[in-house]
Amino acid sequence: MTPPLFSTSELQTILSRGEGQFVEFKSAWDRSSTSPRPLPRRVVRDKIADVVAAFANADGGLLLVGVDDDGTATGHGYPDHVVDTFFEVPHRRLTPAVHCRSARLTHDCHEILAFEVPISPEAVMIDGNGFPYRVGARIVREPQETINQRKQAYRVIGYEKRFRPEATVDHLDLRLAESFLKETPVGGRPVIEALDYYGLIERDARDWRVTNAALLLFARRPALRWHPRAGLRVFRVAGTEMEYGRRRNVTQIGRADPPLASAIYEIKDLVRHQVRRTEKLTGLLFEDTPEYPDFAWQEAVVNAVAHRDYEMQGRETEIWFYEDRLEVSSPGELVPPVTIDALREGRRAHASRNPMLVRVLADAEIMRDEGEGIGRVFREMENGFLHEPRIASESGLFTITLLNKPVYETANPDWRREVRELPVADDQERILIARPDGFTYEDYQRINAVGEHEARDRISDLVDKGIVVPVETDLRRPPLFRIAPDLEAARQVLEGRLPRLREYFRGRPSLKNADYRELFTVDRLTALNELRFLVEHGYLRVEGERRGTRYLPTAVLGE
Repeated sequence: MTPPLFSTSELQTILSRGEGQFVEFKSAWDRSSTSPRPLPRRVVRDKIADVVAAFANADGGLLLVGVDDDGTATGHGYPDHVVDTFFEVPHRRLTPAVHCRSARLTHDCHEILAFEVPISPEAVMIDGNGFPYRVGARIVREPQETINQRKQAYRVIGYEKRFRPEATVDHLDLRLAESFLKETPVGGRPVIEALDYYGLIERDARDWRVTNAALLLFARRPALRWHPRAGLRVFRVAGTEMEYGRRRNVTQIGRADPPLASAIYEIKDLVRHQVRRTEKLTGLLFEDTPEYPDFAWQEAVVNAVAHRDYEMQGRETEIWFYEDRLEVSSPGELVPPVTIDALREGRRAHASRNPMLVRVLADAEIMRDEGEGIGRVFREMENGFLHEPRIASESGLFTITLLNKPVYETANPDWRREVRELPVADDQERILIARPDGFTYEDYQRINAVGEHEARDRISDLVDKGIVVPVETDLRRPPLFRIAPDLEAARQVLEGRLPRLREYFRGRPSLKNADYRELFTVDRLTALNELRFLVEHGYLRVEGERRGTRYLPTAVLGE
């Protein structure tokens, strides 16, 4: 029997973290009837063939048979000679054969069948059932030529896997490696064993050989001797465009040099302190939030570290803060067959330039490489009511740009104060603040994350209360709703008058009706009505009578 691949504690860690790009659980029980019974042997063999081939065609991984989807060990009910046939599947059912490390493990008194699957150098086919490929926690079918295109790219540009003949284990910071790998499932092993498990080092006849991936992650300082441009730099531009010469407006905020195991934390801290806070529509109302969602900028940075082309040593990864955007650029264009269109459209696309680095970073919980990281960045930006990110792959660089301008501009604070006095619910308040110039059913659904039926009911309630009115539009377009005329008039006073009044009162203690007429070019009756409105709403207070009437600012106006 093959020795266990993992200790009890290591196996528990793997089970608790769940499935992903590198781990798959498969139950061996049929629970369609009252009493569970073992799945037909053919079904189990088919499952093993499918998952092993998918891992081999992607970045390798671990299959555990006898574990439910939720990570609960449930074992199997097969005799030993049947289990032996399961372990033969990667050799008998796949072309070319896949040489897995396999073992029978025990957890909570249940036996689990483990298959540690390596990366195959060429596309692996299930006899009679095509070419599966692993994307996140899913398996998809892809053409043989597509998979081999990825394999060829890795063979050509696989910088990380190459051994450096002049490097030895003594060139690695083993304390850093031990600390970093502690968060991985094999973090309890001696550090040399952990490095060996991830293929970062390899034993030959005389000593350990060291890969570029090991040096990138854990080289002793100064680590730049192994790769002069493996670090990251952060810049800030005073404005929206760079200027040069005497008008140069660029400041280098800082840098993080390899080893990457420490640089990735250093760069996150640098970037975090540069992300400003701004007012965006969040939750119930506009709130003070980071200008970029935490996941979005962190994924952009980690993605740059994990997927850049380290073969290109003429440029570093750069992070640029402009007044209106954040740009993260890393050397290396997209790895085929991943395309810009696939990323923009949210299609699952997966191809690792550096699968060894990605596996270590994923196991250390720095990233989750599930083929949808960029897709989630798009969703996080959308959920934060920010514009769609820009992505580009050209001139030897992959760049992702996050824009900090909200899709819905921050509402005037005085209008917000007015809305909060209305007899409306939180979601109704939100639409009046986010879309004061008018909205559709679709706007209501999107902003409040509700269904069409609820959106119609809530808008009907606003109409019944006289807060909004429907506007006749072209029948080919969605119905439009606007704020009722009296509320719109109040909004125009609040947004059109208060900024000028605040400026006026900076140099004067009070104003009269005549001053108001001159300031806004309105007639006496309009001035009187608007001043009365501002008094009733607490922005002004009155002193004197008749010709001696004066209007003074309140504390509310000064806010």
